[in-house]
Amino acid sequence: MNDNDKRIILITGNTETLSYFSKELAFYLYRLGREIFIWDMTKPSASIDAFATLPDKDRSVLVTFNFIGLNGEGQFGGGLSNIWEEYGIEVISIMVDSPIYYYRQLDKYRDISVACIDRNHARYVKKWHPYIKNVYFWPLCGNEPILDLWMKPGIMNDDTIPIMCRKTELLTDADSLGDHGKCGQENDINRSQENERPVLSLDERPIDIVFAANLVTQEGINKSIEGADSEYREFLHDICEQMIAHPNLVLEDTLYSRLIEEFPDEPEDSYPEAMFHMVYVDLYVRSYFRAKAVRTLVDAGYKVYCVGQDWDKLECAHPENLIHTDVMLTSADCIRALENSKISLNVMPHFKAGAHDRVFSSMLAGCAALTDPSEYLDEVIKPWEDYVPFTLNEPESIIQSVCKLRSDRSLMSHISETGRKKAKRSFTWLATANSILSGGIYEKEKT
Repeated sequence: MNDNDKRIILITGNTETLSYFSKELAFYLYRLGREIFIWDMTKPSASIDAFATLPDKDRSVLVTFNFIGLNGEGQFGGGLSNIWEEYGIEVISIMVDSPIYYYRQLDKYRDISVACIDRNHARYVKKWHPYIKNVYFWPLCGNEPILDLWMKPGIMNDDTIPIMCRKTELLTDADSLGDHGKCGQENDINRSQENERPVLSLDERPIDIVFAANLVTQEGINKSIEGADSEYREFLHDICEQMIAHPNLVLEDTLYSRLIEEFPDEPEDSYPEAMFHMVYVDLYVRSYFRAKAVRTLVDAGYKVYCVGQDWDKLECAHPENLIHTDVMLTSADCIRALENSKISLNVMPHFKAGAHDRVFSSMLAGCAALTDPSEYLDEVIKPWEDYVPFTLNEPESIIQSVCKLRSDRSLMSHISETGRKKAKRSFTWLATANSILSGGIYEKEKT
């Protein structure tokens, strides 16, 4: 996106997490001097009216997440076309889940760009949807707190975000900005590290281990295969057992290989739709490893604070060690929990060549990020230097890693400090915003 005259449209008011991503991105793009238009889905009339008065609509690019705005939502036109097509607006969809979930959107839209947060996802889209205009590997970053995320629909300006600012940590890391750090905002952007919002020391943090995620129950997972016959259910569960036994398997590759074995005579182009109907496997295996990681820790005597829904349904031998909110909290609430924790657990949801934002959010919050690794993660951060590793196929490894941290406070402090510094340099929405403005979304590694 090297054309600096392009206006960027971002959508808020959809799912809470994706809306938070859009607001973080909007905030930094605006501070870097780019014209930003906010479409608030909770205020459709105001958003439609503001869009109607927007001049030069084709001088805009929509940056959205998981095809929000392209899913047939009525306020964006619905029907056979949408307003982005009608006005010739460029579209970039950042896909933060497996592409098997988005078969219909990938099958329908061709003149768009798709950014994938995992190299395997990008490879999948290129193989099964080769007509997509542009496909990129574009990894996620971490979230940081913003005091007030309210944004008025329409063009952003200081009047429409009267109290949306960080008191002391506004755009601190000049190293990640490049030439776009000089957009008339130098006094704000190039603040020194001394002016960052302070973080609690490890000794001041009341929570030992936090896991900011929901537990997906078996009842919820079963909804994805309602109406399926017993033979098909058995087939899916067999794949789940295979992936649990071999956790390094790539989800999309495994689904395809099993379909080929079971249905070898089907037309090749029928497999992507078949995989779309197999999301049960992703949900089941992901939930299994989340539950196993937490259960292993609490049954070993460690207290784990789970920020999310349905953790009261986890069966474990020592429920007294499981502390949970039992409600779905906001992204800002999760960040506050991270900032009050010494160790933050992550279980990678089938990102074998990418990373979950939870890893980088944990690092930014100044706690030790405890996660299973990925091919990408070990390229950009170092185990036992920037994060704490464990492996899914060795259940005791998570206990060993936590025991090592808790027995060596200087090691935990070192990892927390180096992880935060590394994340502040490279894995923030500020760095992402700068990448967009410098055309980086088009320059990330292609598969």
